Amino acid sequence: MKKSAKGFTLIELLAVIVILAIIALIATPIVLNLIDKARKGAAESSAYAYVNAAEKAAVVTLMDNTGVNLGGATCTVQTSTNVLNCASGASSVATLSLDIKGDLPSSGGTITFDENGSVTNASFTINGYGVVVDDKGKATVSTTTATTPTTPSESSSDDTSSEDSSSTSSGGV
Repeated sequence: MKKSAKGFTLIELLAVIVILAIIALIATPIVLNLIDKARKGAAESSAYAYVNAAEKAAVVTLMDNTGVNLGGATCTVQTSTNVLNCASGASSVATLSLDIKGDLPSSGGTITFDENGSVTNASFTINGYGVVVDDKGKATVSTTTATTPTTPSESSSDDTSSEDSSSTSSGGV
């Protein structure tokens, strides 16, 4: 009487390995794309938090210092100290200290305020993603360093905006 052999043959094991390799090849770009989208979302959320903290600091400064006018002032982001140095023209207007938790801009940028302390535009880089926030509060995230958006009178026909570069990032890896 013959005993039946138990277990898998070498061909069966190789077939399973090939199937798993094909699944890994299909899944890897999808997972990498999800990770990139999550990082962009985190940069966008951090930008919203940073702009909100800047607006709160601006309103507190306007309420405390009646002589301060932030209208049209451009503030430079100081990444290591959580401070905005605001200037209008050649003169310094105010220094805003931000109370914020989370990811801070990894390189400098600018924030511009109106006379009520609302942000009219902001641009900075968070974790390698360029973030531009417009006057409506809409953030545009791109994989390049943020640049201050230009007005139609300042831009020429060969300029490309940061919004154009962010729309091409939805493809696969």
